[in-house]
Amino acid sequence: MKQWVTFDLDNTLIKSPFARLHFLPWLRDQAQKHGLDYDLLWAQIQRQAESKWRRGDWVQSFDWNTIVQEVGLDKLPEPPQPSAAALRPLLLPHVNWMLREIRRLPVSLALVTNGFYAFQAPYLRSLGWDYVFDAVITPDRTGYTKPHPLTFVEVTPGLVHVGDRLSHDVLAARRTGRIAVQAGYLRPERDRIDPLSPARIVPDFALDDYRQLPTIIDQLLHRTTTPHL
Repeated sequence: MKQWVTFDLDNTLIKSPFARLHFLPWLRDQAQKHGLDYDLLWAQIQRQAESKWRRGDWVQSFDWNTIVQEVGLDKLPEPPQPSAAALRPLLLPHVNWMLREIRRLPVSLALVTNGFYAFQAPYLRSLGWDYVFDAVITPDRTGYTKPHPLTFVEVTPGLVHVGDRLSHDVLAARRTGRIAVQAGYLRPERDRIDPLSPARIVPDFALDDYRQLPTIIDQLLHRTTTPHL
C-alpha cells in the first residue's frame, strides 16, 4: 500500500485564490451595496468565524456562506472557474515542478484543506490539480477540520504532511504520526490556536525552497522501506 503525502492548499501551494479572487471582491461589492464600511464588515465576519471556532464549531467556522448571511449579507455565490493564467501569479515558486517530481515517487498525493470543496474545486480544475491529487479532503465532506486527527482518516497511512500553519498543519502531522513539513507563505499566527495544542510546535523540516521537497520525501521512503540489519 502506498503511503500518502498530503498538502494544505491556501498559502502552502497557492496564495488563497478563493479569498483573493472571489470572496474579498464580493465582500467589497456587498459593503457598497448595503452602505457598510468594508473594513468593519470584514472584521465582523472574522469575529463571527472566530466565535464558532472557539466554541468548537470548527467546520462551521469555515462555512463562509452561512457566516455572511448571519451578518445580514446576501448569499455568497460559488466561485466561477478562472483561467489558469489568472492563477499562475498566485502559485508559490516551483510548486508545479515539485508536484510533478513527487508524482514520480511511489506515493499517493492528497490535498487536506480547511476550505469547503465548492470554494476550492474551481481553482483545482483550472490548474489541472484535480488530476494531480488522488484525493481532496475538505471539512464539509469529512465533518472535521485540521488539526483534528480524524481529518486524515481517508489518507492513511501517511508519510508526510506539508503546510504553512504550525497550529493546523504541523500539529495535525504530529497527531497523525506523519513527518511535519512547514513550507509556503508563512505569516505570524495569532488566531485559531487549538487550546489543546502544546505550547511549542516544531516541524521536522522547515523549507524555503520547494525544490528540496522531492529529495526529502525520496529519502524518507528509503528510510521506511530499508530493512534494519
